[in-house]
This record gives sequence, C-alpha cells and structure tokens, in this order.
Amino acid sequence: MFTLAYLSDPHLAPLPTPAVRHLMSKRVFGYINWAASRKNIHDRDILDAITQDMLAQGADHIAVGGDLVNISLPDEFVRAADWLRTLGAPDEVSVIPGNHDAYVAMNAATGIGRWDAYMTTNAESMRHLADGPGGFPFVRQFGEIALIGLSSAVPKPPFFASGKLGAAQLAALEQILQELGKQGAFRAVMVHHAPLPGLSGRRRGLDDVHDLEAVLRQAGAELVLYGHRHVHAVNMLAGEPPTPVVGAPSASSSHTDPDQQARYYLFRIWQESNAWKCEMTGRGPKGAEGPVTELEKTMLIG
Repeated sequence: MFTLAYLSDPHLAPLPTPAVRHLMSKRVFGYINWAASRKNIHDRDILDAITQDMLAQGADHIAVGGDLVNISLPDEFVRAADWLRTLGAPDEVSVIPGNHDAYVAMNAATGIGRWDAYMTTNAESMRHLADGPGGFPFVRQFGEIALIGLSSAVPKPPFFASGKLGAAQLAALEQILQELGKQGAFRAVMVHHAPLPGLSGRRRGLDDVHDLEAVLRQAGAELVLYGHRHVHAVNMLAGEPPTPVVGAPSASSSHTDPDQQARYYLFRIWQESNAWKCEMTGRGPKGAEGPVTELEKTMLIG
C-alpha cells in the first residue's frame, strides 16, 4: 500500500511587510485584500496543527497543491522554501505553483525557482520527460504509483485569478499519461486550478479547462487533485472507470463551514485482483479550533 498526503493553498502567514517598490504593481490590490480580510482567514496555527498531524501519519509522499505565498513578495518565497523543508526533503515532497505564486512576473531565481528541487522529475521517471514549458509536467514515480505535476500559474491582470496550461504542456501531459497507462501505473495528476468545466468562473478558472478535460478523458488518469477554490469537493470525470477529481480547501483556513474548513487528505492506494483501489481520508480541526481529527473517509476507487 502507498499513502499519498495532499494539502493545498497554505497561504503562509504572516505576510512580510512589503517595500513601497513592491507595491507598484498588482501587488497593491492583493495587499489591501490581505489587510482587509485574508489575514483573518489564513491562520498559521491551524496550518501548523494540520502539518504536524500529517507528518505523524507517516505518508510515503507529500504533495502540495500551490499558493504557498500571497502576493509574491521575494521574502515570501524564502519563507515558503523554509516551510517546505519542514515537510521533508525534495524526494519526499512535491509542490506545484498556484496563481498567488505567480501573482506578478518576476525572476524565477527569487520566486518559485527557490522550490525547484521539489518540482523536478525523479530518477525513476526520467524516461517520461516530455517537452513541456519550464519543466512541467514533472513526473515522480514510486514503483507503480506516478504523480504528475502541472503548472497553471501565469501572471494575470488585476482582479483576475485565472490560470493557463498551454498547448505544449497539455501535449506533454497526454504523452506522459499514455505511456504510464500502458505500464498499468496509478496516475495521480496535480494541478492548482479546477480541472473540470463549470467549477470556476472565467475570472478564477483555467483558460484551457476544456482542453485539459479532453486530455484526461482520452489519455486517462486514476486521480486528479486541485486547490484554488478553497472548497472541499469530490467530482467524477465520466469514463470507464470514472476518475475521481478532488478539490481541497485552504490548509490554513479558519472558516467553520464544513466544506471550507482546513483539512488535508490521505490517499491510500493499492492493487487488488489486478485492479487499483484508492481510499481517501480527510483530516482537519472541527471548526476553527480543536484537535485535528478524521473528518471523512471515502472509497474513491474500488
């Protein structure tokens, strides 16, 4: 049995004090939004309780679904790299960027490039390298389990939180999924934005969501993970068999609404009678306070 732990949208708090020059961009709107409301939503104590509980579960691998930072301040990326190291070494943890990690255009070396070691194809998967942009998709294979990381993070104008994969990344994804499918691998795809039409509006959605849906239908996958919407959701992409598509709330959320409260997931994956099985357990605090506990357990496949 292989256990994959997944959390998304930690939006690490507190926000560093920005220099005036850093606010001469879209960042000023994000800073105002943070000061007005978001700082009251993203609670570092909740995130720390979530991650402490997650580490105690002894998962085989940890996946982080993006939006580690808030308005892409240089200091935020340094703090996020430090936080990733608390989760584990790069071969134990994978991360993809979210729209807040690409809030404005910036040099990769002072931005998400600080996390490069957590976003690279591992040695067991080198044969699956494809010509996607910027190293995406990356593949991390653990025996017959494969995690495919996508990047939908692109700078957008003010008041837009949408994303885009692009034709080259989609073509590479299709090739990788087909190759892994021929091997009989369990294929888990991780993307920040919602991967199915109708889950997000135009200003917050994936520009090429219909193209991604078509690739997933044609090439196949066993599990698709996303974040961004800050809502717990389980949908099924029609197929034979159908593919579970799981959305995660923010791992630092102080919301008390059951679908928006902070949580992470454990996916226990195994084979039985030559068929894949996958059980999902959600864990988080009940309400804004209290110990982290089991919130739900669902058999997704099998």
